Amino acid sequence: MIDKLRLLKRGIAILLFVGASLTSIAASAGTVVYVADVESLYDAINNCPCEGATVVLAPGNYLLSAKDPLGNDRPNGGRLELQKDMSLYGVAGDRAAVVIDAGGLLASSFTVGLPPMQRTGVIRTGRGSNTIEWLTVLGTPAAAAGIETDLPGASNTLIRVAHVVSDGSSRGVDVRNAGFANNAERRIDAEIVDNEFIGPTVVQGMSEGIRLANFVGADGGVIVATLRGNSAHGFQLGCIIANNRSSNAALSVRSSGDRFFANALGCLIAGGLNQSTMGVANSNSTIFEAFGSKFVDNTAQIAGIDPGGIRVAGGRSTTLATATSDNTVSVSLSGSKVSGNQGVDFEAFGAHSGPTVSGIAGTYNHVTIELDGVSKQIDVVAANSSPEDPSGTNKVTVLR
Repeated sequence: MIDKLRLLKRGIAILLFVGASLTSIAASAGTVVYVADVESLYDAINNCPCEGATVVLAPGNYLLSAKDPLGNDRPNGGRLELQKDMSLYGVAGDRAAVVIDAGGLLASSFTVGLPPMQRTGVIRTGRGSNTIEWLTVLGTPAAAAGIETDLPGASNTLIRVAHVVSDGSSRGVDVRNAGFANNAERRIDAEIVDNEFIGPTVVQGMSEGIRLANFVGADGGVIVATLRGNSAHGFQLGCIIANNRSSNAALSVRSSGDRFFANALGCLIAGGLNQSTMGVANSNSTIFEAFGSKFVDNTAQIAGIDPGGIRVAGGRSTTLATATSDNTVSVSLSGSKVSGNQGVDFEAFGAHSGPTVSGIAGTYNHVTIELDGVSKQIDVVAANSSPEDPSGTNKVTVLR
């Protein structure tokens, strides 16, 4: 055990790590900040010059608040914004031992930027390399996510989220280039491993277990993500992988042994996506590979999304015609299962317009789906364009 732990007046100590049994090996090098209560946690995040440090949390419930004990407003509305290269660790082997509880925060704690305001998450990352492991985040539907990657800056970002439970926020984890404050053209490398993402009881906006997105204005953004052994349930979308009102952007996602169940729709994958009356999503690419993953039993009765197992679209627009063009999507499933879902288990469109859109979503959108192993048995309902494309430029190809 640790014999060098010294709690200062507010419960914070900075010392070399000597108790590798308490955290993962990744926390065993460099400066370590030990915290034992919520005030020392806020000190470490907001007041300590701790770039590059590992913050190790003692077992307990850390109830976040918008004001400190003296009634003063906390920085960032009481949410946690990690410093550059800072990481958070709980207790290895017991993700329930450390609980970060955002239930006491205000809805305004999760709004950032200039009008129009954007929502953000309980734990906000995106500066350099950030790791979060072995803890539980109890969120609120007002939060965009339990863990968010949208801190502003143009520098490339590495994020690792492992052995975490994220419960009750609009999203479990939100890996996105947000498009504001120089996020355009930023690259995010994400590793999402062995997590459980649980949906909110009340939906505000959209609810998505894992969102991987170059968001509005993040033109030229790149996200490369590895998912392993995660589960997502109780959301409108178990996962969404899309370039949403961004152009010339790219997504590459590899899923191994993940499970998406008890959602309304297991996963939405799009090259270009537009769900607004403004903006376009053109000339994007999306690659999704799944090995031994499951998109099954997505039968949740949650309004606001067409149900199903997997839905793929080269270009998808729910509001405007010709808002998504020249996008490519490649989906490869090997040893993966898509079954028992409400609606259609697997459907794919070159271009797909919402029911209120007068016209096609765009042109020259191409989708290729490759099914290997047991995945060859999956029935894919495919349409080059919905509604029909007079130019014939949108296309879906299925390879078995």
